[in-house]
Amino acid sequence: MTELSFPASVPTLTGGPVHLIASDIDGTILSYTHTHSGTVSMRTVEAFQAAQSAGVRVVLVTGRPVRWLKHISQTLGAPGTVIASNGAVIYDLAADRLIHESALDAEALFSVKDMISQIDPRASFAAETLQHLHMEEPFIAGSLFFEADRRRAAGVTEEDLRLGPLDETLERDGLSNAAQTPGSDVTSAHVTDRVVKLLCKTDTMAPDEFLGRVQGMVGDLLTVTHSAPGVSLLELSAPGVNKAAGLARYAASQQIDQERVVAFGDMPNDIEMLRWAGTSWAVGSAHPEARSAANHTAASCDEDGVAQVIEKLLAGEL
Repeated sequence: MTELSFPASVPTLTGGPVHLIASDIDGTILSYTHTHSGTVSMRTVEAFQAAQSAGVRVVLVTGRPVRWLKHISQTLGAPGTVIASNGAVIYDLAADRLIHESALDAEALFSVKDMISQIDPRASFAAETLQHLHMEEPFIAGSLFFEADRRRAAGVTEEDLRLGPLDETLERDGLSNAAQTPGSDVTSAHVTDRVVKLLCKTDTMAPDEFLGRVQGMVGDLLTVTHSAPGVSLLELSAPGVNKAAGLARYAASQQIDQERVVAFGDMPNDIEMLRWAGTSWAVGSAHPEARSAANHTAASCDEDGVAQVIEKLLAGEL
């Protein structure tokens, strides 16, 4: 495999040049107070653009779905490839082209949903596909989707949403009669073929407790994580799917060595990525487990911690 060439001005850390910056969005470069508006600070925008001008590739690695990424990516001057839905989707925004998708097994999705309902009968659910967000009514309450004006402000259209019990909107009853995809347990004729993330929410226990109990019961069927501070909201993906796996796939496609990757994050869904990257920072406001997974700790998101690190990197101060 032929190595890609990089400008001589590419910044370096101990051990060699930096070829790729991979960053989470919410709580890392976008304050949670600005999640709905998607407003990134000018200092962060300028830092990311300066990194790209210096020859460093930038990729956003997020739990968000693709449909909510174009504006932020363009703001940062990186409207190319994004890694979305916690690593389940790799998408070229510039070409509007799907590069890779890891869908959930349909039977596993419904089995896990039933098992979580046994843990907490009050749990509510949602499911993401590339085209739609399926949401149960209890799940939508209190979220940005609850009021039409907030949905519009966040760029969420009525066409994006499919409201109702997941067993109905995902057509559970039709699963047994759908034609099978060769080599897969997921059905090509069934809507669950395209589900890339299952979400569940409760108000009966704290986030880490909910995560621990669900992981203990269903962790051998699906990957379980969470990314919303102070909210008992879990995100479930196909086995082996996480941000590190998605980032590794993308880096390999660009012929970039793991040691040449710098990563930033703040929540448990960033842990694998922070451990995988050659060098990583958790922002100071990060979840304790994310800080433990990273090599370094930056200033908080509200203090533009990621921008501060990139500025020092470009100045040769790291």
